[in-house]
Amino acid sequence: MRLTPVLLVAAVLSGGGLAGLGVGYVARRHRDHPASHPLSMMAIPPGLAGLCAAGTVVAPRSPISGVLLAASTGLLLLAPAYFLLFTLVYTGHDAVLTRGRRRALVAVYAVVGGVVVLETVTLSGIPVRTVNGLTLPVVASQGPSSIWPLLFAYPPILVSLGLLARFLISSQNIFRRQTAVILLAVLVTLVGNIAFQAGFSPHPGLNLTSVFFSVEAVLIALALFRYDFLSVEPLAPDIVLEEMDDPVMILDESARLIDANPAGTQLLDGESPVGTPINRVLPGLFDAARNGEEHVLADGTVSTDGGEAKMYDLNKTPIRDQYDREQGYVLVLRDITLQKQRERTLTSLQSVSQRFLSAETPEEVLEIAVTAVDELLEYPYAGTMVYDEDANVLRSAVFTDALADAYRRGDVPENPAVEPGDSDVWQVFESGEPRRGAPIETSDTQLPVDIGGSLLYPLGDHGVLGISAGPDHDGFTDDDCRFADTLATTTENALDRVAKEHALRESRELLEMRSEQLRFFNSALRHDLLNGLMVVQGHVDRLDGLVEGEAADRVATIDEWTDDLARMAKEVRSVTQTVAGEDDSDLKAVDLEAVLAEKAAKFRQGHDNLTVTVEADSLPAVRADSLLGSVVENLFQNAVEHNDSEAPTVTVSASVDSGAVTLRIADNGPGIDDDQKSEIFRESVTSDGSGSVGFGLYFVRVMLDRYGGDVWFEDRADGDRVPSPSSNSRPLTRLSDSGAGPLCRTTGCPR
Repeated sequence: MRLTPVLLVAAVLSGGGLAGLGVGYVARRHRDHPASHPLSMMAIPPGLAGLCAAGTVVAPRSPISGVLLAASTGLLLLAPAYFLLFTLVYTGHDAVLTRGRRRALVAVYAVVGGVVVLETVTLSGIPVRTVNGLTLPVVASQGPSSIWPLLFAYPPILVSLGLLARFLISSQNIFRRQTAVILLAVLVTLVGNIAFQAGFSPHPGLNLTSVFFSVEAVLIALALFRYDFLSVEPLAPDIVLEEMDDPVMILDESARLIDANPAGTQLLDGESPVGTPINRVLPGLFDAARNGEEHVLADGTVSTDGGEAKMYDLNKTPIRDQYDREQGYVLVLRDITLQKQRERTLTSLQSVSQRFLSAETPEEVLEIAVTAVDELLEYPYAGTMVYDEDANVLRSAVFTDALADAYRRGDVPENPAVEPGDSDVWQVFESGEPRRGAPIETSDTQLPVDIGGSLLYPLGDHGVLGISAGPDHDGFTDDDCRFADTLATTTENALDRVAKEHALRESRELLEMRSEQLRFFNSALRHDLLNGLMVVQGHVDRLDGLVEGEAADRVATIDEWTDDLARMAKEVRSVTQTVAGEDDSDLKAVDLEAVLAEKAAKFRQGHDNLTVTVEADSLPAVRADSLLGSVVENLFQNAVEHNDSEAPTVTVSASVDSGAVTLRIADNGPGIDDDQKSEIFRESVTSDGSGSVGFGLYFVRVMLDRYGGDVWFEDRADGDRVPSPSSNSRPLTRLSDSGAGPLCRTTGCPR
């Protein structure tokens, strides 16, 4: 049979269609790959479109040729949508593809394809033309069915081209040839369709886009399935395993060794006994992995002194086939030897810290530190030197037994001292910087034994800690240095704590001694003072009535002052007891009304022109002691002695609220300045020219503190210094004094 153009075109279209369907079938067989479904759907519609187009070539004037042409055009519109889905998955952007978005995208293009099919089928007539020996139905290029669908077809293709180009130059893409093949296949399809739309075709009705799509699908399938790299972000497992420091071993379902990376081969003494049960070459390894346990090598050690890790944490991951059956295992062995050593070190340091807390002397602290070095690090030569401030030297303090024995056996002083100079020990102490690893260099001090490399740590102002392991030691590990750093810091903190506690104990003892001396001298002073005043008072009483005139006035003055001095001595005793915090168990209920009446009567009798008015009835008892009268008397005295009026008046009022008594003592005196209202209650503060020592109001404040009260000055609301009610809500005994007078509030006593 002669090959005619019709048969050639039909064969090309049919072959492209079958190729597309074949790619769709192969892709569906690879369902374990994430992009298999979009690749399958990208290939099947163009394949069907190619077969429909072949039908129009074979029977162009058949009544169904228009339907086949419409179906071919509509099916081709689905390919761009699925190609965009495939590109997003291949380039690692599948996170944006929710199920709803995928369905919406496909639905839009399915609707567009359906509209195109309906438009093509419902056209009044599709002309059939013969060009270059081919007779095919032709849809007018200016019609809507051939223009607006392109507005939907090209955007997803162009977006996919951009994603592929970006992925091609990405540093994470180590399979650039594969991406380049896919990108080239897409460009071939795009250029072919653009050429057809531009009129470059043997026949205006011959659209080979379906063939280009099928060729594109074949090239993509070859690029993917030939090398089996259909993942979102292609990786290189072999490279990863080769570079891993952790041993990795691949086992079959019977736990026989299949492969191992270089680190795993090194663990197997440089061999890779493929086919050998793993428990035979590494006994207990697989059982430990199955039970989720850590694995210790057969020699049972976890030491890293030789540089070889001996203890591992195991991670067993099953290898499953497409039917979810376990076909083998991947074992990853992570070295945890150093981690375990650190855990033991931390536990040991916690124990040492607890022991430090119980130490009461610097010697106990240093003994604990040196013992920790000997027992935990197992370094035989360790010791401490403490600073002697008087001699300005470092003196030996506590040594390990091995170092102490070496000093006793050697021809060197048993208790060496390091003087200021260039020796390493003194430089570490003076600079505050540790010295790690090198042998100790000394100036005048001779060591009794070769101790090898050493660690020297300053202990602040207290001294130096030294750690040595002997001349045969290979060197200190990083963990040794970390342990020693922490131990030195903890030791310094413990020495600081002991020193502070010692200073605190000394200060407390000194304070107790000073307080005892103060109590003694105060007692002696009060005893002698009161005795002397009693003698003076006796002589004054004998002189009273024996003298007249000016002498009688002088005797009266002496009598008044001796009374005041006796009262002051008693008040000093009360103040001393209050300040010293001595027993206040003698506080009791005191009748405030009786105290006010007594003191008012006393002041009326002692001052001819003084008017005292008490406006306080039915007051409850207050919590105080026998000196409450002295407190009130001092307030009366303050109101009277500073009053420059010709007819001084004192008005006493009281109120009870919230279980407290508020007492006001107002006068018509000049008052005081605002800046002195709080200062006047301090010790030794008095008004100018008063002649007193400023003790009275200070005594009032101290006693009210003892009673749980307060005292302050207030100005009268009417300008004449009458106090306004206090807004202070403290439920305490309170006293206030201004030119207006004092205020007292008490609580805690029964009515």
